[in-house]
Amino acid sequence: MQRSMSQLIQNKMINSSDKPIIRVAVESDFAGIREVVYEVWPIAYREMISQEQIAYMLDMMYTDDSLRKQINEEGCMFLVHENNARIEGFASFSQVEGSLYKLHKLYVYSILQGRGIGQALLNRVKQLVATEGGNAIELQVNKKNIAQHFYLKQGFTIDRELVLDIGNGFVMDDYIMKVRL
Repeated sequence: MQRSMSQLIQNKMINSSDKPIIRVAVESDFAGIREVVYEVWPIAYREMISQEQIAYMLDMMYTDDSLRKQINEEGCMFLVHENNARIEGFASFSQVEGSLYKLHKLYVYSILQGRGIGQALLNRVKQLVATEGGNAIELQVNKKNIAQHFYLKQGFTIDRELVLDIGNGFVMDDYIMKVRL
């Protein structure tokens, strides 16, 4: 899956320094991905989860080793939205089973939210999933996260609820949202 998606994106990339591009992330992008989440998470999640849980989850999901594992062992593809050689946001997704895929992450710098970057990333994910024969994408979103309104506007619906123990005494209390392609 990863190789064919990478080739598809590279074939459709706009190679212009004055226009934003969406491309497959490589290991040298890990620091830029971390910069986005380290800016977004403390703001986005401050009313939902403790600062201790934020720190725990960031460390669990965004070290170089964790990002490498997500890509190499878990089959995640990371896409970055880049403008003038700077990562402005990113998404990651993978095949769950059959024609079902999961959007694991979608983050854009807080100051750039509302400018279509998240929608562009999500549209690229939908396009790639459909190209691979996928017919549905699901995601998890905290029940208190206002981002669920963004997903509703993008055609997702709430499918079910999930409370997940993530260790260290922390849980994720989420909605599973789904969109059919």
